[in-house]
Amino acid sequence: MRGVVSAGMTAAIEQLGLRDAFDEVHGASAGAFNAAFLLAGQAAYLATLYQFGFGDPRFVSYVRALRGGPAFDMDYVINHVWTRQRPLRFDSILAAGIDLHCTATDADRAAIVDLTDLRSQEEICCALRASGRLPWLAGGPVSFRGMRLLDATLAEAIPVEVPRSSATDLLVLQTRPHGVGHTPLPPLVARLTDRYLNAINPVLVELRRTRSPRYDALTAELAGQAADPAHRPTTCVIRPATGSLVISQLEHRATALQRAAGEGLRAAWMALEGEDPELIGTLRAYPRSTTPAPARARSARRSPAPPPAAPAR
Repeated sequence: MRGVVSAGMTAAIEQLGLRDAFDEVHGASAGAFNAAFLLAGQAAYLATLYQFGFGDPRFVSYVRALRGGPAFDMDYVINHVWTRQRPLRFDSILAAGIDLHCTATDADRAAIVDLTDLRSQEEICCALRASGRLPWLAGGPVSFRGMRLLDATLAEAIPVEVPRSSATDLLVLQTRPHGVGHTPLPPLVARLTDRYLNAINPVLVELRRTRSPRYDALTAELAGQAADPAHRPTTCVIRPATGSLVISQLEHRATALQRAAGEGLRAAWMALEGEDPELIGTLRAYPRSTTPAPARARSARRSPAPPPAAPAR
């Protein structure tokens, strides 16, 4: 659930009115979820949903895992929660005029793939499921566009390979605080994951085992590029401040996730606005309908008045 940190960062981008400054938004794993909700105008909404299992606590079930199912059921979240209970505004993503890129790992080639040109709700859902398909923990590979796809972070945890080949400016959101490196999987989880990956493609095991050093090397590379004003593309990296809470992949405590989202929002706000904001909790309604409220009100005013209601008995 470490993605809650960058969810807080995208909430800052949304609140500052900067979404439309981007031509493309790229996301890997939970970062793809955050990217989609940012384009939908619901970034702050998702930052809150992290505290409740992406909107439904049944998302996580270790009992289900012991019975052979996924510990993290993202299919249920994406195909049910985000389409019915707490709808992601897919129509807003498609109408945004900003390209959504979801990265994933091609299980057969053991290589990163860029899933874009997403033209329907179904394609967006498939891309999100593929990008966040944690090996073993979230189920089998997702089939999409003739490929078997797994979580993006196996091949590339920070999705910069595609955008930095053509972008003029690059804003990178990282979830680990300054000075904190990539943490390998716990030994038992690592063994179970490797056994699972070996059955799909043995090359994936090496990708998993080298993930931490590759992540740390890329982090150092990006930091050097951000510090060089002559580097192209111009690069800005936003990370939580030193001493911020470190969130694990399996974190589920609502208080910890709420704090991490706030620290992510604060880090992005300070980087983009140049001031340390005061964070306060406010009540905000998110209508289930995708029709803007003023339009619904105008439609209601044009409708004929209903007949008087019968008295209750």
